[in-house]
Amino acid sequence: MLAEAAERRHVGLQRLPPIVGYDADPAAVRSSLANLEQAGLRGVVHVERRALEAAEPPVAGGSRPGLLLVNPPYGERLGEEAALAGLYAQLGQTLRSRFAGWRGAVFTGSPQLGLRLGLPVEQSHTLYNGAIECRLLQLTLPAAVTAAAPRSAAGAAFANRLQKNLRHLGRWARREGIECFRLYDADLPDYSLAVDLYQRDANRWVHVQEYEAPATIDPQRAEERLREAMTVLPEVLEVAPANVFLKVRRRQRGSAQYQRQGSDGSFYEIREGKCRFLVNFTDYLDTGIFLDHRPMRRLIYEQAAGRNFLNLFGYTGTATVMAAAGDAASTTTVDLSKTYLDWARRNLALNGFAGSAHSLIQADCRQWLAREATSHLPGRFDLIFLDPPTFSTSKRMEGTFDVQRDHASLIADAGRLLAPGGILLFSTNSRKFRLDSAALTDFDLEEITRATIPPDFVRNPRIHQAWRMVRK
Repeated sequence: MLAEAAERRHVGLQRLPPIVGYDADPAAVRSSLANLEQAGLRGVVHVERRALEAAEPPVAGGSRPGLLLVNPPYGERLGEEAALAGLYAQLGQTLRSRFAGWRGAVFTGSPQLGLRLGLPVEQSHTLYNGAIECRLLQLTLPAAVTAAAPRSAAGAAFANRLQKNLRHLGRWARREGIECFRLYDADLPDYSLAVDLYQRDANRWVHVQEYEAPATIDPQRAEERLREAMTVLPEVLEVAPANVFLKVRRRQRGSAQYQRQGSDGSFYEIREGKCRFLVNFTDYLDTGIFLDHRPMRRLIYEQAAGRNFLNLFGYTGTATVMAAAGDAASTTTVDLSKTYLDWARRNLALNGFAGSAHSLIQADCRQWLAREATSHLPGRFDLIFLDPPTFSTSKRMEGTFDVQRDHASLIADAGRLLAPGGILLFSTNSRKFRLDSAALTDFDLEEITRATIPPDFVRNPRIHQAWRMVRK
């Protein structure tokens, strides 16, 4: 019986197809070789150190398609996922370019990262790695790199809408000299996404935010739709999958909208009018610039000449840069976040603005306003931009901030720093906001919401509300 088993083993090994393993980590390669030695398969299965982008089918396999299995790393924390997004995009690119016609399977603990592959998934199985719920994604790679994966009817409609919007908004953007704009905003019920296109010269990036699906939507169906969208977007927009960045936009409370979500640290330079800004697609929910505020920034640019400008809740200082570019006499930016003030400083420096004329102050805006209103220089600003969060709480601020509850006192405090005849531009993205005009008798009020909603956001006219307030 032992002799018969040995014979079967000998015959089986002769029939064994080529089996090859790659890993960039030399320690992993050494462990694999030790395991093969224990199994008596050293020399039968080939393992070598090789980077992902250098992976290729084994020469001994000839031109026959095979089976490729990948268990890439997957971060358990959100920051780790963001850092691995580029790896998954590279994996998808390698599979398409080197393994055409093969069958593939990717085992991952992050469905979000699986979407970055940019490949259609035939089947998805839920399995567990210890306590971590994982997915085994089965793929069939196109027989040719140029072959387009078949789309569902909904996927075809999504692709058509993207192409239509790109033609229409692209003409408008080129005419106005706009390089970054919202291309798609939940136009179709099956694809509840916001898609922003960022461009700079020959470079193009796509920032995708999936609106959180309601409880009535089947999660599996929503995941399939999102996976198909992530396949369609690079094809239609002619963008490398690695340049498509995906986030899920949930209802935010407190300061969650501005909290760091990743640690990739990659910044990209974009332009708006005469100004240049740095954006980051991975580390935060937002990119560092609110595209819907483009007309507001233009208004600040036009109003700033010779004026002392104050930017409250200054974020990354894009409005401050616009004021400086519009020949403001001075700028002051106040924000509680050191991270965003550093970002604002970089944006100012990128445009050649630095020095004592451009102050950056880390402080709770409400506390800072209360102190400054009693200072010896009230009314020292001629133009103020006030764009507070809808709701905020922080360990470094006293109590909570609610824009509906607190806006009147906040505007009144800001008004005490505004010279007579000075302008305060107020904006909020709270959809249920109602301005308490009766409490703001020190101002002449003019709502300018419609004038500040750009064409690429007309599908969502409640993206923000805005007023121009002149100090009597």
